[in-house]
Amino acid sequence: MKFKSLLAVNLLFIALTLTACGTEDTVEETVYDDEIDQSAATHYEDDKMIGTSGPPDKERKILGVGIGEWEKRHDGPEITHEGIGYDAHYDDETIVRNEDGTEASLDDIKFGQKVQINPPRGDSFEGYAEEIILLDMTYDEKYEQLLASNDGIRIVIMYEYGERLPKEMKDAEPLFEKANEILEETGKQVNASWHEYDKDFVVDFKEELEIEEFPVVLVFDGKGMLFKSDDVEEMFDFLRGMKK
Repeated sequence: MKFKSLLAVNLLFIALTLTACGTEDTVEETVYDDEIDQSAATHYEDDKMIGTSGPPDKERKILGVGIGEWEKRHDGPEITHEGIGYDAHYDDETIVRNEDGTEASLDDIKFGQKVQINPPRGDSFEGYAEEIILLDMTYDEKYEQLLASNDGIRIVIMYEYGERLPKEMKDAEPLFEKANEILEETGKQVNASWHEYDKDFVVDFKEELEIEEFPVVLVFDGKGMLFKSDDVEEMFDFLRGMKK
């Protein structure tokens, strides 16, 4: 598979192939990205270990937290995005609360939830959590995986697990290249990503974006959703309208 046009514009291409449950098809979960985040991790404090979590492992009594940005808080603006995990062990004495001080439960923690673990880690990537704080999240934090960077746009194909995608949605390269060709004269950078819908994510995108059925193609800028359809050609027509 050739990606000459991607190399020409110095885009980062990451491809993960997921086998669709119950079919012989595969879904290329692909992220075309273009920028290193210049601001990430520069606002983290040493004594406030903040990361992203998901539901706890209740059998082992461990809350896994991704602390990559906090861990690299002294690395400068051009940080890389390798994941770094921390296992926060807890017991009945561990305090679980919301940022405003109200009582919370471990059952309130969904995938993508921003949390603070007290105390922060020492020499190990696991430790005992005296306190787990569920932090308030901004719109940008909740929609980070869907929003475009800078003045560009992001095309998002969202589907349900095990769903068979039509060819025009599944094939990453032609979809991306056609969108990039349409918007080439506008100077807008085009990103594209494929996301499996997860009802247990911190945001229920199906509800918030009023998606009636999957799969669906969405278009986002850096502020929010611009377009939604189940038809890729309608999406291309929308992009052509952006040139006017």
